[in-house]
Amino acid sequence: MSHFDIMKNLYICLLIFVTISISSCKKGFPDDPLAVDNYTVSNCKTKGSNAPADDAEFITIKTVDDYYLLFNHVNSVFNCEPGELTVAIEIRADTISINENETMGSANCVCPYDLEFRLGPMHYGKYITVFKKGGLELKTYSLNFRKSTDVRINL
Repeated sequence: MSHFDIMKNLYICLLIFVTISISSCKKGFPDDPLAVDNYTVSNCKTKGSNAPADDAEFITIKTVDDYYLLFNHVNSVFNCEPGELTVAIEIRADTISINENETMGSANCVCPYDLEFRLGPMHYGKYITVFKKGGLELKTYSLNFRKSTDVRINL
């Protein structure tokens, strides 16, 4: 076997190794069905000496795990005895509707809660995002979903 043949075989082996390495590292779009997961709700936040000075209500949306959106609604006001706080998601074409609800709401007081959930997997692109509470629209926002999405929406 000549020096040229040895180099040629070595080159072919190196090329195969690099090709396999690159293709195995490539992360494709997940096979998971579109879903809401990791849903959490804080306890009723009490106002007092330990309360933060900024009680503003806002929503943050951030890309996590490449094709998922992490929604966090901070200081969402509900009844002090809301029963269960739920989030319903509806997606039609390029519109995402997010509707927060309480199952009871009979007490004569309100307090802020933090709600968080992950939505996905979703393809990158522009989405009209409609935030609702009890079916009533709070805010409509044009979301440009990409790998680096990280926005705050003041309500």
